[in-house]
Amino acid sequence: MSKEENEKNRIKYEFDEIQSENGDFDFSKHLARPEDLPDLGEIEIYDYDSDLTVASQQAMDVLEPLVDLYLGDVPKLKEHPYIKSKMKEDAMVYAEAIFLTKMTRKNLLSQMRQVDNGDNSARMHEVVNQTVGQIRENAKFLSGQKTELEKFYKTLRKDLGYDEIEQEPQISEESEQKTTDGEITDNRRLNDMIKQAMMNKEQDKGK
Repeated sequence: MSKEENEKNRIKYEFDEIQSENGDFDFSKHLARPEDLPDLGEIEIYDYDSDLTVASQQAMDVLEPLVDLYLGDVPKLKEHPYIKSKMKEDAMVYAEAIFLTKMTRKNLLSQMRQVDNGDNSARMHEVVNQTVGQIRENAKFLSGQKTELEKFYKTLRKDLGYDEIEQEPQISEESEQKTTDGEITDNRRLNDMIKQAMMNKEQDKGK
C-alpha cells in the first residue's frame, strides 16, 4: 500500500471516529432561538420601480407644457416625429436626474438616522456633508437642465423661421388704476383727469 493510500485511510478513520463520537450531538440546542434575537423591526423593501415611474411622470409634466409653450401654436411642428422623439429623450434624461435626486435625499435620511442612533464618528459626519453637497449639485443640475431645455426649444422655433412668442403686456400695480366702469387708466391720464376735475371745481366756485 502506498504512502498516499495510507494517509487517505488514516483521515477516513479519524473522520469516522469523530462522527461516531458525536452521532448523538444535537446542534439545535446550540442555535439561537428567535425570541433570543433582537427585534429588528419590519424589513421594508424599497420600491425603486415605483419611484422611477413617478420620476418619469414628473419629467413629462415639465416637458409637455414646455414644448407646448414654444411650439403649441404650430401644431405641425409640435407633432413632427423628431420633436416627439426629442421630447421623450429629454424627458428620460430629466427623469433620471429627478430619480438620482430622490435617491441622494433617501441616502441622506439614512445617514442622519445612523447619526441619531449614535454613529457620531468623524467619518460619518464627513459622509453626511458630502451627501448634502451632492444634493446641492443635483438641484443645480436640474435647474440648469431645465434652462437648457427652454433655450433649445426657443432657439429651434427661431431657427425654423417662426415668430417669437408674443408676451402679454405687463402692467404693474403702481402704474395702473381702474375707473368705476372697469377701464384701465395709467397714472398720467389719471393725473390729467384729477387736474381737470379740480379746474372745473374752481370754475364752478367762481360762477
